[in-house]
Amino acid sequence: MEENKMPVTNIGSRWNRSGYEGALDFYRKDTGASVMTVSEGGIVADVNPSGGKDYYVCGNSGDDTNDGLSWATAYQTLATALAASHANIAAGSTGWAARNRIFCKGDDFVEDLVALAQKTDIIGVGSSDNYPMPCIRGNHAPVNNAMGCRFFNVRFRPAASDDLVTLDSTSGGSIEFHGCIFDAHYEAFTAPSAIDMTAAQYVKIMGCDFLGAFSGDVIDIGAGSINGLRIIGNNILGGADNGIVATGTMTCVQGRNGLVADNYIQVADKIIDDGADGVLYSFNNVGVSGEAAGANAYVVTAGYGANNIFTCNGVTASVPSCNYGAQT
Repeated sequence: MEENKMPVTNIGSRWNRSGYEGALDFYRKDTGASVMTVSEGGIVADVNPSGGKDYYVCGNSGDDTNDGLSWATAYQTLATALAASHANIAAGSTGWAARNRIFCKGDDFVEDLVALAQKTDIIGVGSSDNYPMPCIRGNHAPVNNAMGCRFFNVRFRPAASDDLVTLDSTSGGSIEFHGCIFDAHYEAFTAPSAIDMTAAQYVKIMGCDFLGAFSGDVIDIGAGSINGLRIIGNNILGGADNGIVATGTMTCVQGRNGLVADNYIQVADKIIDDGADGVLYSFNNVGVSGEAAGANAYVVTAGYGANNIFTCNGVTASVPSCNYGAQT
């Protein structure tokens, strides 16, 4: 047998896997992960490309006493799946360079996530209400080292009037959010911030929507290292206070500056405040503030921004100011 080939005896088959009714699914007996699905429409390869393990969470019908390795045996809570994935990555050298995946579906998961999973992707599938993604209702302040944990296509809303996500140096860095929705409100609760970070390195917030009247800074960047911070391609609409704001002295090393770029921001007060620390760049952002032009509406340090277009109290200008020459 060639070294990298999987033994045939380790492959099982099953009909009508949840979500693939009328299809024949081939899966690994040791992990339960799909290798290939054959249906009328053709072949769908489901294997985790990194060699990592896949877990499944169904908030509506799962059970945390299951093994979480298929939809039929899904966990019910994300906390259980995260703990399993975190332990699996750390269990041996085969997991150290892999990425695990957690597929989750269901209506509101009512959970405060205090521990994430290293090198794990949480991937929202299915729907919740009229959203094509699951919803996590809670206020999350992870305290474990979960470097490389990423969220895709997940909606967040509060279970208390506190920040939706709080990150600091204990989170391990490289926490990412892609294509997610952060909603300021649930019933009587309003979150001050969607994401509040302090000394959290290599955070990426990409292509997300921030909706509603967050009562504080929608994205709050506190003191400490912001190495590799990326806030790119997001929509922030309806903030009752500020948009993306540095509230402490930020640092970086070896040119690993932070970047705020290509965002659309509409808030009552400051659109962007880069903290004037010389480590955070802002390019190509479009913003609207109810304040008049100036420090109440934005702080973009000369030499650290370009091509930002802000409308402040009805007056539109390039920030920093730029003379484009005669216009015809």
